[in-house]
Amino acid sequence: MEEATTPTTTGAGTGARVVFHLLTAPDREETAAATDVLSRAGVAYADLRPPGAPAAGDDILTGTATTAALADAVAALRHRFRHGIAVRPAGPADVVVRSDPRVEQGQIVIRKPRRDVPVRDAAALCSALNGLLAQGAPDPDPLPYPPSVMFRDDQSAELAAEATRLARVLTDPDFVVGADPTGTLLDNPRQLADISGGSRRLLDLLLLVHAFSRTDDGDHRARDLRIPGLDEARRAASTVEVFVQPSTEPESRVLAHPLTDGRQGFVIALPAQTAELMANISWTLPTLFTATAKAAPAPAAPGSRTFDRDRTWADIDATVASYLRSWRPPRAAALLPPRPLIPMALPKDESRYGPTDPRVVFDACSLFLIARELTPILQGRLGNGAEPPLVSFTAGLPREARLETQADCAAYVHTMNALILGAGEDGPYRPDFDNIRRHLHPGRPSRSGRTRRLEEQARHDATVVLACMNRTTEAMLSYYAVVDLYAALARARHDGALARRLEAIGDRRETVCAYMLWVKEHALPEAWGLRTRLAGEEDGWERLREYVRHAQRDLVPTLAGRAG
Repeated sequence: MEEATTPTTTGAGTGARVVFHLLTAPDREETAAATDVLSRAGVAYADLRPPGAPAAGDDILTGTATTAALADAVAALRHRFRHGIAVRPAGPADVVVRSDPRVEQGQIVIRKPRRDVPVRDAAALCSALNGLLAQGAPDPDPLPYPPSVMFRDDQSAELAAEATRLARVLTDPDFVVGADPTGTLLDNPRQLADISGGSRRLLDLLLLVHAFSRTDDGDHRARDLRIPGLDEARRAASTVEVFVQPSTEPESRVLAHPLTDGRQGFVIALPAQTAELMANISWTLPTLFTATAKAAPAPAAPGSRTFDRDRTWADIDATVASYLRSWRPPRAAALLPPRPLIPMALPKDESRYGPTDPRVVFDACSLFLIARELTPILQGRLGNGAEPPLVSFTAGLPREARLETQADCAAYVHTMNALILGAGEDGPYRPDFDNIRRHLHPGRPSRSGRTRRLEEQARHDATVVLACMNRTTEAMLSYYAVVDLYAALARARHDGALARRLEAIGDRRETVCAYMLWVKEHALPEAWGLRTRLAGEEDGWERLREYVRHAQRDLVPTLAGRAG
């Protein structure tokens, strides 16, 4: 391995000014060490974690410094971090510094595709950074970003461009090499922006849902429900952005970015691999729900199917392993592409929102992850510290767990409504529930042309809303399954902090599932005029839990040795 050394020439100067992003683990007291070093050096910084945000992932300290000052700070931290430090440019003006378990404690490396280059001291690091930054072409100003379709006039160009910058900052280069063999993604902000275009559309749908969703603002004692309205949604649209994070990190999160007009902006990071693994598990659930311990000799009823459990589990194991195997891989490891079970495109002759439309599954999973982070923002919990009242069905949980559980439940409802709104071809989809109540019934179609058309419309609307409900329920169940799998892998690889955070999410499952059953049994039938809870469906949910326990027991140990 080559090594960068201190240059022999003198007068290197202080170097270029860069925007640094110092990622630290607060549970290992790295954040305290970093703030101490930066403060002593007189380097100004800001923590991108919003006040009131749950502890998800590393702290991100961002500021501007010369490469010389940054190199001195990194050198001062080398023995105060639990692991070694990896440094990499993220474009022509950004530098990412992070504690990395794949680097020996006390060492500093320049991270390059497929290899790390050690540096001996601050001077060598400064020289290497100056050389690398000088090679890059300047970024367009402003950075490109995906435009909002529904809130174009309200979208903050400043915040949207920052989302593109953060996408590059939080990119895992090893993940990109595996997903983009051309190696151009990190050098192409337009391509990064395009990747997040679909997520921006989903954020628009959630904001539109918020505008027209009656709410008691978390207070179940309120009698007069409030409709936030489009003005409130527009204000939110100007302070919230989303980007797809090209990495294998399992957690979604919210980052803060103060706007030049004095308002607080928020950027939601959507974890690409988590969303895709959720979609794969969601896709398998109809099969998994009917899998039995042994293959049935014959269908239980005409048109029904049963599946051999062991064969089903083996198929899911292969897919789950292909995704988990790439989590924090060793440097220079050969990353094999994942083996998805879900089709990556709409099958030929399949109708939109039909039973084998994979796009709805992908949208449901991404919508839920975005909605989960958007809910505390809309509630005012981030930034100004407001907290919604606690509802009765979360009684018995610690206060913070109650707030997070309520956010999960709100995200479930918002995801379902956003899926329905997004079903329209030329605009928001508005099912006619009054027509469903009047004209959805078994039996032969009416002979009257007008009545028959109303019956057909009722069947179509009912099919769409039930498909959205089912995809949302499956996305919620797959979310907890993926969290459990990552928690087990983190525990096996001795990352106790991540394991505890993910296990805390899993602890909310029972309460949230009880809420979903209540919604399906009472709230939706009253609102839609449809039967939405199936007898015994929770038995299928338990079959998913059985699979997850199997994967934690039998699959994760085979992957744990591939430590990052």
